[in-house]
Amino acid sequence: MITFKLALALVAAAGWQSLPPAPITPEFDARTSVWTGKQMLVFGRDQQTALDSRGKPYATGAVNVAAAYDSRSRTWRKLSPPARTSGFMSLSSVWTGKEMLVWGQGTHLAYNPSTDTWRQLPASPLLRVHDGFGAVVWTGKEMLGWGGGCCGDAFSDGVAYNPATNTWRALPKALLAGDQHPVGVWTGRRYIVFAGSKAAAYDPARNTWRRIASVPVRAAAALWNGSRVFVTTASRNVFAYEPSKDHWQRLPLLPPGRVGKVVVFDGERLLVWGGEHGGARLIPGAKQWTVFAHGPLPAKLEPTAVWTGSALIVWGGAPTKMWGHYDEAGGVYTPPAVGCGDAWMAENLRVTPRVKAELRRADGSTHPPLAGHTYYGRYSGVRYAIATFGAEPTVFRTDVNNHWRVRAQAHGTVCSTMVPVELLRAWSLPPSGRGCYALPR
Repeated sequence: MITFKLALALVAAAGWQSLPPAPITPEFDARTSVWTGKQMLVFGRDQQTALDSRGKPYATGAVNVAAAYDSRSRTWRKLSPPARTSGFMSLSSVWTGKEMLVWGQGTHLAYNPSTDTWRQLPASPLLRVHDGFGAVVWTGKEMLGWGGGCCGDAFSDGVAYNPATNTWRALPKALLAGDQHPVGVWTGRRYIVFAGSKAAAYDPARNTWRRIASVPVRAAAALWNGSRVFVTTASRNVFAYEPSKDHWQRLPLLPPGRVGKVVVFDGERLLVWGGEHGGARLIPGAKQWTVFAHGPLPAKLEPTAVWTGSALIVWGGAPTKMWGHYDEAGGVYTPPAVGCGDAWMAENLRVTPRVKAELRRADGSTHPPLAGHTYYGRYSGVRYAIATFGAEPTVFRTDVNNHWRVRAQAHGTVCSTMVPVELLRAWSLPPSGRGCYALPR
């Protein structure tokens, strides 16, 4: 009975929801976003009209604007005004764990959400006009950027910015020709850059580049899932790269009417969104994609998107057949649970010796968790667990690489802010008020 209820809850939670209207309207080709773990931060440029003392417009100019979207409360709020910069298109950003770093044409800013303040980054060693369209990643220590350009320029140089020291350094010359629209991805050890179909890998520890096997078709987006690089293209082609073998594998073609501009990994499946008909998802190794609709969103050019750990948020962009007309519509897509059904739910909730061993290693304990005090389940591709190793239960959650991480000490109760309420109910934990559930002693 419990598994049936949980299956119904997971099905009901899956699918699309529309975003409420945002308080900003940045241009579709001058916006960027990051996920902080709690909210989506959006930065962009907006053409605004200045008014005279009588309220009549007299000039139009571009200003930087920013907002935050809270996925739990489903509300937007406008952030403090960013400093005015000279750039006008193609922005990139990364989340450092503390700040949102924004890099683009004439724009080098950092935003701290805990203080709602902006700061200007120092000038980079790149002596060029167009920093836009660069391939930007966060390594855990530095923001790396390479390539880009505009208006006839195509650059082949790169930089690294360290927020701890507030300094830049130039990267050595890559073994790639300049490219206006490169694609980059961080594997945990290497910064892989795609310039057209050519590719190279940068090792920050050695400060060296090396060429790797070329991707068969020009990359449009790239993703690291913990073991392989997945590359989508402006067509239906999708490829997977294994660094240890320096080899590309061609995956099944995307269904018609779908292209891979937005790509995320939910812990089990590759999710691709874009094109005229919405998105599709694929479990690596499967022979066929499963389609999902575009939901409340029409087909888009240049949307901004983030993965929250359980859902895909897509916002802004321009309809594909109306280039130049801006649209601030947004949507949240929550994929259904893998193999959602009674048999899968039984396996999902079963605490196996392997699960106990994984939790023990994540906790750093020398003994397994107490019998009868361990709970386990998967929700929207993320695994959750509660296990008692000492005086208080510990809440665990897997990261984007499907590795267990300690999330919090439960202190007798666990709330839906830490574990999805569908799992708390499936574990038959008694409610204790305000979205929290009591744990056995």
